[in-house]
Amino acid sequence: MTTNDDLFEQFLIRCEPEMSSSAERHWRLRTKLIKFFGCRRCEDPEGLADETIGRLVTIAYAGEILHNPSGFALGTALNVYRENVRRSARLKQLDADAEAAIEKQRPTAAPDQFDDECAELCLQTLTHDKRLLLEQYYSEAGDRDELARRVVVSLAGLRTKIHRVKAELRKCYRECTRGRSN
Repeated sequence: MTTNDDLFEQFLIRCEPEMSSSAERHWRLRTKLIKFFGCRRCEDPEGLADETIGRLVTIAYAGEILHNPSGFALGTALNVYRENVRRSARLKQLDADAEAAIEKQRPTAAPDQFDDECAELCLQTLTHDKRLLLEQYYSEAGDRDELARRVVVSLAGLRTKIHRVKAELRKCYRECTRGRSN
């Protein structure tokens, strides 16, 4: 009877036949994927490599017969890369849209005026976990890779979490300042 681990091992053997152990094969495949994503200037090549390997494991566990596993691994990596590019573009567009909306909502009399009371109120509306996450993310001594590991997400996932918390703060601040200007 073939187990899931045996299926993935067979996949690795076909991808990296020159390696002698399973650990070496996995390390070699992961290293190649990290290099692939790094050459494309991805923000989190390790996370994307792990995501690609996760998808490959899922396919191997499904028992699908692959005639060219190395080519399939490359195709899977390309798909992960394309998804990452689209996701990054959407996040940048969301940031740009949010900034444009904030600029549009600022009163014209004093555009550089910052309402400390609204900012403090909005920070207090965040849950303790969200406030702590923001503090750790923006602290000067903070290691974002380590923070991502503690939160148990990839670096890209951590950035997404921070983006969502900031969006929540922007919305609160916009509503607060709009209420004060009326």
